[in-house]
Amino acid sequence: MDQISLRAYAKINLTLDVVGRRSDGYHLLTSVMQSVSLADTVTLQKRPEGVVIRSDDARLPLDQTNTCWRAFTAFMSCTELKGGVEISIAKKIPMAAGLGGASADAAAVLHGLNKLYGAGLSLEQLQELSVSVGADVPFCLQGGTCFVQGIGEAVTPLTSFPRASLVLVKPEANVLTAEVYKRLNPSAHGTSYSAKLREGLSAGRSVPELAQSLGNALETVTEKLVPEVVLWKQRLLDHGAHGALMSGSGPSVFGLFSEAERAKSFQTRFAGQAQVFVVDLAAVGVEEINGGDQS
Repeated sequence: MDQISLRAYAKINLTLDVVGRRSDGYHLLTSVMQSVSLADTVTLQKRPEGVVIRSDDARLPLDQTNTCWRAFTAFMSCTELKGGVEISIAKKIPMAAGLGGASADAAAVLHGLNKLYGAGLSLEQLQELSVSVGADVPFCLQGGTCFVQGIGEAVTPLTSFPRASLVLVKPEANVLTAEVYKRLNPSAHGTSYSAKLREGLSAGRSVPELAQSLGNALETVTEKLVPEVVLWKQRLLDHGAHGALMSGSGPSVFGLFSEAERAKSFQTRFAGQAQVFVVDLAAVGVEEINGGDQS
C-alpha cells in the first residue's frame, strides 16, 4: 500500500466543563464530545523521506505549524520507522471554528501512517502519542460519543447519542483558543454539565431531554468577543432546535433538531449570512474511503 485516503470528521462539544488548572498553565477539562458528518478528506502518499503538505485551502499553513506535520513527526519518532509522506487535505471543516478540523486531520494522518507503514499500533498507542500533537486528537482518533478528561488525553466511549440532525453555524469572525482561556474567570471553573449529560445518555433519554443538559463553560467569554454567538443560538432555538450551544472555544454554534426538515429549512433561510451546515452524527472519528470515493 502506497496511498490511502480518509475522511476526518469534525467534532462538537455537547458539554465542556473547566475543572481546574495545572501548574504549567494548561486548563483541565471534562467534556462530552461527538463526531459529526462534516469531514475533510486527507490523502497520504508514501515518499522516500520528509513530509510535504498540500491543500485546496490557501489559508492552511503547510509547514511545521500544521498539526499534520506534527503528527508525522510524532509517529516517526515513536515508531523509529524510515520514510516520508505527502499529505493532501481537501478542506470542508471551517478553520478556527471550535470544530476540531486541525485535530481531525492530524488523527487521519496518524491512522493513515499506521496503515501505510504497517506499524501495527493499537488505538490506545496512537492516542498516547497524539497527546503531544493536539488536545482533541485522541478523541478524533476514537470518534463517536465520548467522555474526555484532562487536557484531552483520557477518552472514554459513552452510550451513543440518539439519532438527530444538527445545524452548524460558523460566523464570519474567528477567535483564538488561547485568548479565550486567558480571559476565562476562575469563577467559571467547576460546572457539572458533563456529569448531567452522561447520566441522561445512560438513562436512554430522548433528544429533547438531552438537549436540556448542554452547557459550555467558555461561552460567556467568547460571547463577549463574538456577540453573534448569542444571536445564532437564539435563532436556532426560535426555529425549532431543542437546544443550542457553542462548540469548543467557538465561535461555531450548533442546534439539535429531531426533524431533518426543520434543520434544512433553517439552512435555506440563513445560508447567506454565515456558513451553515446540516449534519448527522458520526460513529467514528476517522474513516478509510473505499473504492476511491472521495466525495
